[in-house]
Amino acid sequence: MSNFQATADAGLSSEDQSSLSSQEPSSLSSQEFIRYSRQIMLDQWGEAKQLKLGQAHVVIIGAGGLANIAASYLAGAGIGRLSIIDEDEVELSNLPRQIAFDLDSIENSKVYELANRLREQNDHIEIISFHQYLDPANIGKLVRDCDLVLDCTDNTVTRHLVNRHCVEQKLPLLSASVAGWHGQLLLVDPEQPQWGCYHCLFPQISSAKEAASCQTLGVAGPMVGVLASFQASQALRYLIDAPSDLASKLVCINGENLAMQSFGRVSDSQCLVCATQKKKPKSQSEHQQ
Repeated sequence: MSNFQATADAGLSSEDQSSLSSQEPSSLSSQEFIRYSRQIMLDQWGEAKQLKLGQAHVVIIGAGGLANIAASYLAGAGIGRLSIIDEDEVELSNLPRQIAFDLDSIENSKVYELANRLREQNDHIEIISFHQYLDPANIGKLVRDCDLVLDCTDNTVTRHLVNRHCVEQKLPLLSASVAGWHGQLLLVDPEQPQWGCYHCLFPQISSAKEAASCQTLGVAGPMVGVLASFQASQALRYLIDAPSDLASKLVCINGENLAMQSFGRVSDSQCLVCATQKKKPKSQSEHQQ
C-alpha cells in the first residue's frame, strides 16, 4: 500500500474501517497457519487466539525507537490493524535506536517510513498512518475504537494526555519509557481500576522547563529494544487473554546491572484523572441498563 493509500485509510470513518474486517474467518488459511505456526504452538495461544489477533486493532502513539520494535513484533504476530500516530520526520540522531529507519529515511515522515516497513514484513494486515501531532483537540478522533493503546512516546506531556484520554474512554493502555540505561513498563486496565493509572504514579508536570528536561535525557539504544520487546510481549498476552498481573505493577528494568524490579501499585484516591472518573455520576443510559 502506498503512502497515498495510507493517508486515505486514515480518513475513513470508524464504520467504514470496521467493515473492512467485518467478515471474521472461522479458521486460518494454510499459509497463515505456516506463518504463525511457532506462536500457535504456545500454551494459551492456539488457532482461536491467532484468529482473535487478526481481528484486533492496536493504536501505537509515537513512531520512534519503542514503536519501531514493538510495532514490528505486533505486525509479525498478525495483529489485524495497526494505527500509528507521530508528527516527526527521521533525523540522523534517530538511527542508533530507531532500527526501522536508514540513511534514505532522513527527513521523511516516521509514520510513513515505519508503515512501509511493516507492510513489507506482513502484507496481510492493515496499517493506518497519521502524520499528525497528538493534542487535546484531535486525540478523540485518532485514539478510539481499539483493543489496546501502546504509548511509545518520549515526553511526559503526551503521556499524561494519553493516560487521561484512555481512562476517560476506558481504553486499555500499555505504556513504556526509557531514559539512560533504565526503563519502565505499566498497564492501565479499565477492568481493574483499583490499581490506578499513570497519573497516580507520576503526577502532572508543573512547568514547560520540567517537560523539556525529560526530553533531553540521553538514552541507550539497546535499552529501547529491551523495553519495546517487553511491551510487545505484554501486548500480545493481553490481546490473547493470557494471565498477567502487570496491571497491578510498575516494572522497572536497570540495564546497568540487569536488575528487574516490580513495585505494587494502588489507585490514588485523590488522583485528578482516575479518581475523578470513579466519582462521576452514572448517565441516564447507564441507569437504565
